[in-house]
Amino acid sequence: MISAAQLLDELMGRDRNLAPDEKRSNVRWDHESVCKYYLCGFCPAELFTNTRSDLGPCEKIHDENLRKQYEKSSRFMKVGYERDFLRYLQSLLAEVERRIRRGHARLALSQNQQSSGAAGPTGKNEEKIQVLTDKIDVLLQQIEELGSEGKVEEAQGMMKLVEQLKEERELLRSTTSTIESFAAQEKQMEVCEVCGAFLIVGDAQSRVDDHLMGKQHMGYAKIKATVEELKEKLRKRTE
Repeated sequence: MISAAQLLDELMGRDRNLAPDEKRSNVRWDHESVCKYYLCGFCPAELFTNTRSDLGPCEKIHDENLRKQYEKSSRFMKVGYERDFLRYLQSLLAEVERRIRRGHARLALSQNQQSSGAAGPTGKNEEKIQVLTDKIDVLLQQIEELGSEGKVEEAQGMMKLVEQLKEERELLRSTTSTIESFAAQEKQMEVCEVCGAFLIVGDAQSRVDDHLMGKQHMGYAKIKATVEELKEKLRKRTE
């Protein structure tokens, strides 16, 4: 999360509290404390704050004046900043592409299990529930026999075991219900090809718009567009 101090730094500069004659003049655009990604266009750390893709805060200087100085300098696009920026953005795209592939694989597995009737997690739980039910029925019959024989303490001890098995069975039933509910919803889902998020097919337009305007989606869309722009700029510069 960007702190209030960081936000003021970006709006007013890190020297905002200094008098005019105290302004630092020793920080140049090529100083190690300056964010080189910011000089090239933007800092990726600012794109995903408070999302699942949050990259954490950037501790380096983000200063619009320094960026302008860099763009006007004779060393603009000659010191390798853009190539480093491109490599970093490509690594972020590679990560989201892996997430997209995992999402497709997950949906495909769920759909295959539904169509083939294979015993997935739900089927296995149902088998365990049936085994527990059979055990409970046998124990209840034994308890009834012990009661008729006057063996009250043994019957009570066995009854505690029955209660434990019933609790275990109830837990499995609730888990099965949750899995079935999720599987039913998952059948109607798709993967966003930009950010890897799961989307409900045919969802309300307002929610689709919220997704498209969300930080994560817009962040990866910006990265993808910037990668193409950088490739073209670097290609032209090489020619």
